[in-house]
Amino acid sequence: MKPQLILSTLLCVLISVSTFAQSPKKKTVTVNKGSAKAIVGQEHIVPKNTDHIGTWKLISQKVTNENGQMFMGDSTMVFQRKILTPTTFVVIIEKKIPDYDNKKLATSVAGGHYTLVDGKYEELTEYAAFKGFETMKVKYKLTIEDGKLHTVGTLNGSTIYDELYVRED
Repeated sequence: MKPQLILSTLLCVLISVSTFAQSPKKKTVTVNKGSAKAIVGQEHIVPKNTDHIGTWKLISQKVTNENGQMFMGDSTMVFQRKILTPTTFVVIIEKKIPDYDNKKLATSVAGGHYTLVDGKYEELTEYAAFKGFETMKVKYKLTIEDGKLHTVGTLNGSTIYDELYVRED
């Protein structure tokens, strides 16, 4: 029985090594249009400008719905952070919960990959703590002004978001 176990283990290791060795390597190519680098075989664009990378805290937000109704928020009402790496994003929303002595608890999270080419920022949400994230279309114009991250754009084509963040990291 011991030789069978050793033989089975060795066979599994050989199959695993063979599969790993045959995996294609990722190639990078330079994209002529805009200032970005693309990873072949994936849709992720890696921006050359890294000023936007980091952890950002929302300080003001203006949301205009399709019917023209507006909502204004600031960091006293909305506790939102956006974390940007060279290719991925995470958005965390916290709320004060009265039942927990008004401690802030994370009430929503979303994340995935994004592209940023010539100031045009687009998110591909891959996970979230709410339904419908698979069909979200987030398209913003992203700028850095006086050390603040400013995004203006649409969520699902109709709701307009104008958000201003300060660097937190």
